[in-house]
Amino acid sequence: MKTSIWLASSALCLVMAAPAMAQQAAAPAAPAADTIDEVVVTAERFGSGLARATFTIGAEDIQERPLGAEITQALVKVPGVQVSTGDARGGSFSFEIYMRGLGDEQIGLTLDGIPTGDSRFNGGSPPQRFIESSNIGKITVSQSAGDIGAPSRFALGGFIDFVTDAPRKDFGATVEAGVGSFDFRRIYGRIDSGEIAPGLSGYLTYSHQENDIWAGRKSRGSERDHYELKVVKAFDNGSFVKARVSYNDQTDNDFNIVTKGEFEASPRSDRALDAITGIPAKDIDFGGALGGWRKDWLAYANSHFVLSDTLSFDVNPYYQNLEGESFRYQDRQRILTGGNPRAVTSYNANGGAVRPTLTTLRNSNVVGGPADMRVTPRDRDRYGVTGEFKARFGGHALRFGGWWEGGDSTEKRNFYPILNSAQSIAYDRSKLNYVEYERSASVETTMLYAQDEFRALNDKLKVDLGLTWYDVKYDAKSPLEYKANVKFSQHSDINPKIGATYQLTDAWELFGGYAKNFAGIPEDAFLGSTAVINPKDLDPVETENLDLGLRYVKPNMAFSIQAYDVDLKNNVGIVTRDPTAVLDPEEIVRGNVATKAVNIAGIKTKGVELTGYYDFGSIDLYGSYSRQDAKHDNPAVGGDARKALASVAVIGGAGVRDIPKNSVFAQVGWKPLAGLKLDANVRYVGDRVGGHIVAPTTFQEIGVEMIDGYTLVGLTATYDLKRAGVPDLRFQFNVDNLFDEEYIGAVSGSTATQPEFGYTAASPNNRTLDRYFVGMPRTYTVSVRARF
Repeated sequence: MKTSIWLASSALCLVMAAPAMAQQAAAPAAPAADTIDEVVVTAERFGSGLARATFTIGAEDIQERPLGAEITQALVKVPGVQVSTGDARGGSFSFEIYMRGLGDEQIGLTLDGIPTGDSRFNGGSPPQRFIESSNIGKITVSQSAGDIGAPSRFALGGFIDFVTDAPRKDFGATVEAGVGSFDFRRIYGRIDSGEIAPGLSGYLTYSHQENDIWAGRKSRGSERDHYELKVVKAFDNGSFVKARVSYNDQTDNDFNIVTKGEFEASPRSDRALDAITGIPAKDIDFGGALGGWRKDWLAYANSHFVLSDTLSFDVNPYYQNLEGESFRYQDRQRILTGGNPRAVTSYNANGGAVRPTLTTLRNSNVVGGPADMRVTPRDRDRYGVTGEFKARFGGHALRFGGWWEGGDSTEKRNFYPILNSAQSIAYDRSKLNYVEYERSASVETTMLYAQDEFRALNDKLKVDLGLTWYDVKYDAKSPLEYKANVKFSQHSDINPKIGATYQLTDAWELFGGYAKNFAGIPEDAFLGSTAVINPKDLDPVETENLDLGLRYVKPNMAFSIQAYDVDLKNNVGIVTRDPTAVLDPEEIVRGNVATKAVNIAGIKTKGVELTGYYDFGSIDLYGSYSRQDAKHDNPAVGGDARKALASVAVIGGAGVRDIPKNSVFAQVGWKPLAGLKLDANVRYVGDRVGGHIVAPTTFQEIGVEMIDGYTLVGLTATYDLKRAGVPDLRFQFNVDNLFDEEYIGAVSGSTATQPEFGYTAASPNNRTLDRYFVGMPRTYTVSVRARF
């Protein structure tokens, strides 16, 4: 069944390409859209004229999801991109994103060209925190890393830029509302000022949404309040200033992770309890104690100044702040002797902190036994600026620019006693018994770049020649864990970025490029690790990228095929500090194990992507197919390098976790009546690696645990009612996972580099380490929008 689905979907891509291959005359491309009411034209959608693999998702694609849906879910249409969230509403801990075999700390994410930082759940900045999907005009996905000037250390294998909607030209208001499965409720309002002075306009929006978490409706939910303000001032000479502020206040419980055996036994459960039992050993899995809250601010300006007919300057300052906490129930109480929860008596010869005796009170199997609430506050400030000069002369288009960012992050881990574990999870914040750590890290990044774009061969050949250079400074400390102030810097070589396009005919073009990229060491190495980092212990993460493709683009049809090769070097993972120690897998999942950051060698990914589109008028077809082969480096069996990989739960030469070899997205749209649009889509994600099974302490390579592929079908129906004298109305109905498929949605990155502690020679099939997020069930959403 699954094989037939991907074969049929692949055939759909070729069917859509056939009419394109048969026609050679091409109409000129329409101008790019700049407001949410306009449609991204075919040339822009497929990256026509760009010297890299690029795909643009327009507002019409975004609005196929339920109004206000989590923005990254729209990315599943793009070949090579894989997104998973806990349910149709989104998720924090359960959010996983991949592109061409690389994960969330290896993909650049920007909003109107402003870096949003990394998207890790524990202190990172997933882009959806700063975005109201109803205000997004388009999403540009550059699957290759050949773009110059992407302001992100994480753009190792490409980047994704979310572009906000422009203010409307006339005064007006928009109201949206939605209801759906699992008590989903949403309201949204927007006021557009219109042009209140020459070239000056703006809008203000507010939304509120909430829902139950489907796997634990009695104990878990999500609630979000989101505000945005955007003001634009345009000048007669083409200059402009765009200023935007967003604020997000979100509280959510999230999904638990499970073993493959637990999923097979109960595929609609994430093992989290929906009610308190009063027994701490059981209540460690109480869903109401999984989650936390976040408040996120982001303010920035996009400024473009036209200095002459051939010279312009852009400058884009920004500031981001987050404040939040996460929670986890503990089936014991921890009390630091002496009454000072932060006490450090001295430091040993290795610089490790010597602290008073930690007393642990534990009687987990008794009703009302001792219990703690572990609270992890996180705070972060990021501030920076990007700038670029553009000049044109003598057939050359030159770009000179840079990016600077500073940032300060802190993370603490506090333990408070549960007041009465027999009755509730309420805890006393006035009784701070133990502080495990207080970590801080400052990271300063400088990036410089230059590019020359020129044309040759009667303008059929366009070449981009670019160079980038990075310098990253680190300053980290954790005085409750070690004495040292870790302070060092890393800089890249001069990295080339070369791209070219060649126009074969009006509709056909070849494109390709080569790029080297640098990321340094991710912040999680300092904030997610209990061990001091020796600068010589970790090599900076780098990539080499090569891609080559062919496009055919006309106004009503398009086809592209592109191949790529990505070589990631010096990947970094968080592992247990003493890999030979016998550990409780539950404590690993709960994050109560001493850890350190290490290089876990590299990853090589090769693949092919096909995309096709054909618009018949009343019917339109779209399909994409991705073939990925992502594998870890393969040191010689028996060698030290091989054993080092096994100690961080990586089997050399094995496939990368959660990356399917085959994936397909196909969609059919039909407009049977004026204003009515029906869309049906199918998404197939093939079999993939779930975990590398490595025995504890001995690090014997046992094998690879595979997880089954899945096929999801979705439906969207929209009806637009536009009549004189009444507001424009849109009614929308969505069904996700129409056939209620039971599947594993994603592999959690939090346990990816841990051995399988349940394995023993006597029970080789035993799996006790939770790794997987359960996929969402069938979900309905009804939305309505009115524009005045």
